[in-house]
Amino acid sequence: MNTLIIFGVDTVAGSNLAESFSSSYHVIGICERNAPEIANCEILSGGAVTSQIGKLLDDLKPERLIDASSAGDSAWNPQATVGSEDQCQTSANLATACAERKIPFTLISSDAVLTGPWMFHEESSEECCTSIIGQRLLKLEQHVQAVSPEALIVRTHLFGWCQSTENTGWIEEMLEDMLRGKMNSQWSQPGYATPIIVSEFATILSRAFEENLTGLYHIAGAERVNRIQFARRLAQQFDICWYGSGTNTSHYTDAERRSFGCGESSLQTRAIRRELCVAMPTLAESTQVLCDQSQSVLFPMNREQPVSRAA
Repeated sequence: MNTLIIFGVDTVAGSNLAESFSSSYHVIGICERNAPEIANCEILSGGAVTSQIGKLLDDLKPERLIDASSAGDSAWNPQATVGSEDQCQTSANLATACAERKIPFTLISSDAVLTGPWMFHEESSEECCTSIIGQRLLKLEQHVQAVSPEALIVRTHLFGWCQSTENTGWIEEMLEDMLRGKMNSQWSQPGYATPIIVSEFATILSRAFEENLTGLYHIAGAERVNRIQFARRLAQQFDICWYGSGTNTSHYTDAERRSFGCGESSLQTRAIRRELCVAMPTLAESTQVLCDQSQSVLFPMNREQPVSRAA
């Protein structure tokens, strides 16, 4: 099998991509800490591994590399570390090292680099988020395009189960709160997006690899929702009797609405659909896959027990 390196395998995107690609590649996941255990995947972790990128690539000689370390989780997840200075610098170094060795490089970027007033953003949209994180990720995208014109950059909004046994994931915590009838104020924050489950995203990304696509593309779900709508659809899919209170956003200032993940970041996917002749999944399709995974892949849903794998 050809070797695929996934950098940032400790993220939701990285771990679920590793699982999705494990049947068609020899997958090697790389992370600094909290390494997950994924069947049929080789995991390397520790600062010594991630700090010697050139040597790592020379030793492993991958066919391609996916970098999910800088934007490997939903911008709506309050616990996620997205777009930190260290992460983006490592991603920039990865892109440069891959370009020097002519290794196809794919950067997973975030939809939250964009903001309103447009309802759906094309790849050429200039309505960019002015937050520090948003600007940092945009600068990373520009660096990748400059050092490696053959790279593939994908903006998206990913969600999925947390593969780590040490941490509780955002989706798991949300379902646990719903089962207990709780309402989290963070769910009513402003902002719209087009979420897609990682496994469906992986299927489309695999097609992009087959077609040798390069440049900037949007891959996202077919439906535009806000946080509370997403939570309600999740509860409905898992047959949880929870509706949540109505959203009252009058207290959010303009500055808060311009913060990372709180703007209008829904993605227009016409370009990728035209290139690959594929349809983007609806939110119902993505949450159905999530539900199926909970029953047959990760763990059975038990109303008497927390859904967290870390519990």
